Amino acid sequence: MVDTIEQDAEEYAAEYGVLKGDLVFIRNNQNLVQTIEQIQQTLANVNREYDNYANFTLEQKVRFDSLCAFCVNALFWMHEKLLGRPTTVMDDIKSDLDRVREAMKRLQMVHDNLTKRPHLDKPAAKRFIRAGLYDLNSTPDKSDGAPPNKKKRMKNRETE
Repeated sequence: MVDTIEQDAEEYAAEYGVLKGDLVFIRNNQNLVQTIEQIQQTLANVNREYDNYANFTLEQKVRFDSLCAFCVNALFWMHEKLLGRPTTVMDDIKSDLDRVREAMKRLQMVHDNLTKRPHLDKPAAKRFIRAGLYDLNSTPDKSDGAPPNKKKRMKNRETE
């Protein structure tokens, strides 16, 4: 372990100059470089996929657009953070990021509701209920469940 740290320090001596002894800075810088490479690969994939944008379904278009909006806002936020911009600009970017994140959550909820929710087949349910309620001993009512008509008594006006 100590040997690898010393080898790393020797390798980065020329590259980092005065900061060659600050291993935390070197490690953070390496993580930043790896992250930037991953972002470049993701953007290259997005650029390739944009050629098929016209063939996307509506849901795929919304996902693609929200992903692009989130990536651009995140990259801009990182850029401004590295430049040390004032917090007012950063607050606007963060609010945009939160808005896009909420839109992505709503999209996921809509997708889950459409795909994971069981659907009721109403005609089949009616058949099951009708078959379950059928009784061989009873005769069907002619009134179809309507209440019987009340007999109205009419007073004879002649007798009054």
